[in-house]
Amino acid sequence: MTRKQALQRAIEVLTEKGGETDAIGRLQEMLNELPIIHWTDASIRDRVEQFRLDHGRFPTASDFKKRGMPPNSVIAQHYGVSLQTWLSQNYPSDKPDRTKEKQTQTECFRQEYLRIHPKSSEDFNHRRSPGIRGWQTIAQYNQAKNWHELLNRLRLPIFPPTREKQQSMIHVNIISDFDPYDDSLDRILGIR
Repeated sequence: MTRKQALQRAIEVLTEKGGETDAIGRLQEMLNELPIIHWTDASIRDRVEQFRLDHGRFPTASDFKKRGMPPNSVIAQHYGVSLQTWLSQNYPSDKPDRTKEKQTQTECFRQEYLRIHPKSSEDFNHRRSPGIRGWQTIAQYNQAKNWHELLNRLRLPIFPPTREKQQSMIHVNIISDFDPYDDSLDRILGIR
C-alpha cells in the first residue's frame, strides 16, 4: 500500500465514523500534496509547526538544513525574503531583551553585594552565590571599566577591608625625678 493509498483509506474510515472533520481536512490536504514536489505555504507552516511539537521550540535557520525541512531557496522563492527575515517575521524567537537582562542582573548583583559586603572584586567573585554573574559582566552591562567605577555607577558603598586584631605589647618607660637614695618616700609609705 502506498502512502497515498494509506491516506485515502484513513480518510474513508474517519468519514464513516463521522465527527473528525478537522483531521479529515488535514489528511485531504496531505493527499492533495503527495508526492511533495513543491512546497506550499500550508506545507511549509505545517512542517515548522511539526518541528516545534517534536523539539519544543521553533526551528532556527540551521534547522532548515535538516531532512524534511523546506530548503532556504524554497523560502526565498515562495516568500521573496531570506529565511532569517521570514523566521523573524513569522516565528520570532524568545531571546531575552538585553535591557531587561541588564536590569535583572544588575539588581541581583546589587543585592548580592549588599549581602556579602565584599572587600574587593576578587572577594565578590569568590563569595557570590551560584547563579549570580561575576562583577565583570555587570561592569560590561553598565559600561564600567573597573570595580570602583562599577560601585560608583551603582552608588554602592565601599566596604573597607577589616584588619585582623593583633595583640601588641606596650612598653612603658616611666621617668621621674625620684631619688632612690632619698628615704622620705619610704617614711611616708611606712616602709622601714
